[in-house]
Amino acid sequence: MPETRTSTRRAPRTSRAWLAGVARLGGAALFLLVLLVAPSPWTLPTDTNAPELVRAVIVSQPLPGEGGSSGTATVELLEGPRLGERLTASVDQASDIAGSIPYSKGDEVLLTQLTDAGGGEVFAVADRSRGGALLIALAIFALAVVGIAGAVGARSLLGLVVTGVVLVRFGIPALLSGASPLVVAGLIALVVGVSSVVITEGLNRRATATILGIGGSLIAVALISILLDRLLAFTPFAGDPDLVNLIPILGGNVDLRGIGLAAAMIGTLGIVDDVAATQVAAVEQIRRADVRAGTLDVGSRALAIGRSHVGAVINTLPLAYFAASLPLVVAALIAPGGIASRLSTETVAVEVVRALAGTAGVLLAMPLATASALLIGVGEE
Repeated sequence: MPETRTSTRRAPRTSRAWLAGVARLGGAALFLLVLLVAPSPWTLPTDTNAPELVRAVIVSQPLPGEGGSSGTATVELLEGPRLGERLTASVDQASDIAGSIPYSKGDEVLLTQLTDAGGGEVFAVADRSRGGALLIALAIFALAVVGIAGAVGARSLLGLVVTGVVLVRFGIPALLSGASPLVVAGLIALVVGVSSVVITEGLNRRATATILGIGGSLIAVALISILLDRLLAFTPFAGDPDLVNLIPILGGNVDLRGIGLAAAMIGTLGIVDDVAATQVAAVEQIRRADVRAGTLDVGSRALAIGRSHVGAVINTLPLAYFAASLPLVVAALIAPGGIASRLSTETVAVEVVRALAGTAGVLLAMPLATASALLIGVGEE
């Protein structure tokens, strides 16, 4: 009989938990739909000098060129007003480049339209079209996440999609419109952080404590980034020569230095979210496992867990920033001169500062989230 009563009590709890999970999924899907259809007050500028790319498929085996690696092939357009039209395009087989993969019949490619000396249109194969393969890889990834993590994984995927939509439809256009990068980055972090936590956790004390921990650490990241930027006197291009090419497109009203600072905040958000959520969960589990434990005891145990977690992830951001900027760092290291002088260049120093600011955010997220969970009373409900 006691076992029957226990199962009877658990059934409503399981049903409520299932309904709550479905409600969060539905709410997340509705929020995503609103983000997709809502008009954005900002639009992305257009680089008129960049070539327009059109998807096509090679329908004949490319013919080798004479006296070089460029040949020709018949291609069929897969999009645009000339959908289905077949035409001849030049193909660079690049046989003289080590590791290159020649084009073959049936390959899906990207075409660019050029103008020859006589003013006529000429089409050339610019690259391979990898959209289909990417969609398959993303679908496998999504199935793996849902298969392993279940409903929590599905909600996390929706949160990731929401993050991407917010950045592409609102965040980046706002940055490039001349708005304050730190304000925009702060708002992006707020929307992304709150939405991802609410989608995953729901509206409860855990979500509130996690959001407070994320917010406090991101404020610290912004302040540290500004301080180091002023201290090290970075140029508006922040060691990235590609930003120079954006000036004719964006005009003079865009704060290029601020965009770099905003990148540090946005790049830190994911790992800070992870650390904050882990600390809040630790406080909750410790309190439920030992209801007689005092606040200081629960906090010290949670911080002990947090130290182990932070110790495991402390090199995550530095490695991520280093990997993303590896070509620039390598170019700086192989340049002539002493290694100390090369490492002090802006190209390298910018990446070091971003890694330091992001790591500081991770370190601060642990105590801030722990304190928030204790003050709000996570685990006591």
